[in-house]
Amino acid sequence: MSLPRLASALVLAAALSGCAVETCNDHPCTPDEKLIEAVKGNIRQHSALLTDQIRVQSQDGTVYLYGRVSTNVELVLVEDVAKSTAGVKKVVNLCTIENVQR
Repeated sequence: MSLPRLASALVLAAALSGCAVETCNDHPCTPDEKLIEAVKGNIRQHSALLTDQIRVQSQDGTVYLYGRVSTNVELVLVEDVAKSTAGVKKVVNLCTIENVQR
């Protein structure tokens, strides 16, 4: 890579790094807030899960799942997704199984 291209790439990377700073309601995110967003993002990637029916909370790396799922398979899936998220120490799955019309 030529020197001008390298310099341009470095300037662009430095400028974009300012955009990557996470904030949570005008303050830096706590580790638990970051974990909540990561778990929610992973849950959203699964089309089998009704993400608007599932709430996520975290305290000291323990993730709490609340809400409704349609089947036992979804109950296990939401817990597995949360457990597979980096930084999660423990998952407490308080979701209930309820027939939800799709």
